[in-house]
Amino acid sequence: MVNNNTKNRSTPVVEKEGCPCQKEEGCSCGCECGCGCNCNCGCGKNVFETILTCGTIMVSAAAIAAAIMFKPVAPERHHMPIMPRVRSEQSIRAFIEKNPKLLIDTVEKYYADQEKGEAAEFDINSLATADANLIQQIIDDKTNYSLGNKDGKFVIIEFFDYQCGWCKRTNKGLEEAIASPEGKNIRWIPIDTPIFGAASETIARYVLAAGVQGKYAEMHKAVGEDTTELSAAGNRVGELVSKYIADNKLDGEKPEDQTKIRSYADEVSPKEYGKAMVNIGKKLKLNTKKLVADADGDKIKQKLASNEVFREKLNIGGVPMVIVDGHINPGALIDDRLAAVVKLSAEK
Repeated sequence: MVNNNTKNRSTPVVEKEGCPCQKEEGCSCGCECGCGCNCNCGCGKNVFETILTCGTIMVSAAAIAAAIMFKPVAPERHHMPIMPRVRSEQSIRAFIEKNPKLLIDTVEKYYADQEKGEAAEFDINSLATADANLIQQIIDDKTNYSLGNKDGKFVIIEFFDYQCGWCKRTNKGLEEAIASPEGKNIRWIPIDTPIFGAASETIARYVLAAGVQGKYAEMHKAVGEDTTELSAAGNRVGELVSKYIADNKLDGEKPEDQTKIRSYADEVSPKEYGKAMVNIGKKLKLNTKKLVADADGDKIKQKLASNEVFREKLNIGGVPMVIVDGHINPGALIDDRLAAVVKLSAEK
């Protein structure tokens, strides 16, 4: 979780969509594929070990696991493990590792219930109002791209990162919304906000560079739908980092070594993710030499710096953050909540 706001769920707990090996009996492609399924190769690894390794949900996991163990389990849950009484982080971790499926099911149910509750209670007037002057500056900024109806009266401004799972869901939903008859009054202004390191910044620069050739929308959508190029880049970076750790005998538990590892990852990520973005650009028939030159140019770097200024002025600590008709919707704009917003847009 990036944002301090408890309603912002910028990264889903488990992302299984698109896995080519997902079956009832479990994963058949091996424990190192990182697809999020249980491994059947005999090594004893499972999805939770993968999650712990990449560190995406450890804080939430510990908090929710503690809540599980200190509160009674709902009676309708069957075959639940006995909950030990614990008082230490070590005990919580041991329980999590012993019962990974319980944790994942519980966290997914928690977010699903939260979304249902938010959808049922959604009232745009109950949301905080964004600074009107800043919003107008974003709307008037000719360097921002508009998707949907460029003259639409109902403006949705989205701060997002291409590596954020909830951002992907929000983007997909908004793409469908602006293509529908009900969403014909929506002007969607996506603000590239790469807050997840060098890889995210590289992806954002190449998408903006595609815009120089008149294909921002196409590249924006292609990146959201990509299931091969960016994953391959991530795997290559992972391999390079693993080799770097081994060659330098680094200890991932030591803060000074963690700093070295992060620094090295940021050093190699632009090259690998740049290659992936060029491959995506080729599929869109872009001039790849110009794409690379523009992506590395000062103009686009300055654009991202400008986006960062707006993010800070609006006090946006995480993504996705969606400003709907001047009101701040913290977190993803999806499902029933998005449907309610589309309905409001048609009425304006």
